[in-house]
Amino acid sequence: MAGHSNHLTPLQWKALLNEEPTSRFSLVEFRTSFSATCIQASSVLPELSNIYSNKSISFGIIVLGHFPNAAAKFGISMWDHLPTYILFDKTTEVARFPEITSESKKLLCQHFDLDRRLIEYLSRLKIINRTTSAAST
Repeated sequence: MAGHSNHLTPLQWKALLNEEPTSRFSLVEFRTSFSATCIQASSVLPELSNIYSNKSISFGIIVLGHFPNAAAKFGISMWDHLPTYILFDKTTEVARFPEITSESKKLLCQHFDLDRRLIEYLSRLKIINRTTSAAST
């Protein structure tokens, strides 16, 4: 689902966490619809998804205003540090980024090492393609 970030309900996210994920990593934005910072940042995750989505990493959005229990479950304040971004490796939290600024995209890319993750994925893909091509000749 390259270049797409899903708006997830906590139930959908829980199901994804309990099932074997289709991608190893998931970067999830936890936001509210009433926070000025969240509104300003609304294009950041979809833009990152357009660049970095692949079979190894997916992107999702949970609107906490509709599901306050999700905030408690993930230890996120509804009033401070929004949006909050959490990177999951399958079902385990790997890293968290608390808030956004004008440098958000650059900081998110650096914080979650998205360039390295994309290069690793593309390298594995290239190796798989070479192996498949060599086997068919």
